[in-house]
Amino acid sequence: MNTISITIQNLYAPCGCACRYCLLQSCKKAEGVDYYRGKKIAEKFVEWSKAGNFSSTPMYTIAYCAEYPELFDNIAFNRSTGAATGFLQGNGIAIRDKGQTDHFVARLKSAGINMIDITFFGNQEYHDIFAARKGDYQFMLQLADSVARAGIVCAPSLVITEESKDMLEELILILRKITDISHIHAFLPDYRGRGNLTEDVRLTRESYMALPDTVKDRIQGSRYKTEQEWLSEGELPDYTNRALIISLRKDNIALLESMSCDEMVAYVEGLDDAYYQTIPSIHELAHLYGDPANTRLYRPRDLFWKWQKRYIKQNHIDIYDVTDERFCCTVRS
Repeated sequence: MNTISITIQNLYAPCGCACRYCLLQSCKKAEGVDYYRGKKIAEKFVEWSKAGNFSSTPMYTIAYCAEYPELFDNIAFNRSTGAATGFLQGNGIAIRDKGQTDHFVARLKSAGINMIDITFFGNQEYHDIFAARKGDYQFMLQLADSVARAGIVCAPSLVITEESKDMLEELILILRKITDISHIHAFLPDYRGRGNLTEDVRLTRESYMALPDTVKDRIQGSRYKTEQEWLSEGELPDYTNRALIISLRKDNIALLESMSCDEMVAYVEGLDDAYYQTIPSIHELAHLYGDPANTRLYRPRDLFWKWQKRYIKQNHIDIYDVTDERFCCTVRS
């Protein structure tokens, strides 16, 4: 198994939303440590990678959103190490008026942010309920408009489910007045975190085919197939790479600070190894749990996570969940 990236993630900034499918299950609270305490670990990893111990520079990221006093220090730090991408996720920040929003966006542009993703869940009523914050939809539109006017690429993403599918054509028309159609994309909820809560409203092949072209064209359709199709076509992948996420939390920071970088990497790789030595391969899980009648759409990794949860529950396995991004975790690819 090849480790291809390392992220130092500090669960430091409480999100203003509590989205139904949130990968990090933040629910408007934070579990991280002081920003600068976490930065010291990130700095240690940067020097470690510069010494030839790793092929790419680890990034220091702050979860759960971009609302924290040290945001611009974090942007500058990652730019200085070469780990920055110029990308920012806009959801969950504090609601601001138009002038405050324009000022905030101008600072982001000056700091080197060149693309901002803003996720929409449906029409105004549905979006606010989904995000668990009244006024979130209108603020996200205001933020999108401010981003586009500032000359930053505004890249709205649309969550598509059986519940929201009929709302998206109108939403796309609204967003096209703000940003280029090529920057708008739609996706199905990821299965990690609370993504399993959307299983009953997961888009089906029939629903996908019935979508208007303006919506269908915003989905990267080749990524998704039905469970039925993945099983019958025999194209489930073998995973050979993993990304490490070292999550800094109040309950593990002392342990991590006592370790060298090599020891931290070995620690998270060990958690990954232990988990996947206990869980059967995706092909074995497909044989155990694959449903050839299921016409809902997935990426292969969504099915892998879905079947893993079922295997663990059915066999009453008590194991560290290396797919839970609230803790030190991995993503296999």
